[in-house]
Amino acid sequence: MIKLYKSVFILFSLAMMSVTHAAADELPSLPSWQVLEYEQRAFWATAKSRLEVLPVPGKPDLWELDVQSSVVDNSEKLEVSFEAATGRVLSRARISSGKEQRMKSYQYNADHILRERRNAPSNSAVPANEWPLSNTRYLDYPASRGDTVVTSPYMLVLLAAQLQAQGPNKSMEVLVNTDLNFYRVKLTSGNGITIDADYKVAGQEPVSTRVDTIAVAIQASPEGTLVDDDDFSVLGLDGEIILLFDPATGLPLQIRGDAPRIGGTEIKLKSVTMRAAP
Repeated sequence: MIKLYKSVFILFSLAMMSVTHAAADELPSLPSWQVLEYEQRAFWATAKSRLEVLPVPGKPDLWELDVQSSVVDNSEKLEVSFEAATGRVLSRARISSGKEQRMKSYQYNADHILRERRNAPSNSAVPANEWPLSNTRYLDYPASRGDTVVTSPYMLVLLAAQLQAQGPNKSMEVLVNTDLNFYRVKLTSGNGITIDADYKVAGQEPVSTRVDTIAVAIQASPEGTLVDDDDFSVLGLDGEIILLFDPATGLPLQIRGDAPRIGGTEIKLKSVTMRAAP
């Protein structure tokens, strides 16, 4: 009888290994780039954004997006944990610094989002997740959500990169949660325009060339009634947003949209760190 149990256990283990390997085979590959750095200069201000995509150790189905952005004396750091296969956000936290420091964290549960706000104490050595809790709020998903993936604004850069890799005339829809609001966002790929690309590659020669791009247009509309002021943007741009990609490298070379008090503007890729071979 013991031998029979051992045989069954071995067969079960082999079957589970087969399922696990099959699931892993379906996971998308990490992008060829690891870090993207953008810069926009307008009048007296310079805005910078740095995006990094990393695997989560021990969890091949999860990735993490780390973002650092700054303009004048204001800055923010953002961490997003998400499903590699879908872009569905599991959690995110944002630390904002300016006149004051605060952290907002979001846990995406099955039937609601837990949103917490913490304000920095006078003792700057205290970790952000231990700052005093100042507000807790439970956000209901839109009734129209269905099976639509819920994600966050910065994730749209990565989703657009995955969509453009499929070629022109492809589209997808997601729901984007900003702070308190939800937006239905449609991404559509198509043929782009020819642009000048000029950026640095870590450890390599700078790139300066003309590129025939693939474009991904991002169109957002409120999903239901907005709870707070309209706050949808991608890297600070709103309106109709267009990302222009190099089809050869998959790099998002330029992001176009409307900037507050400026109007139509372009954010250009300034440097990239390519991912080391596994």
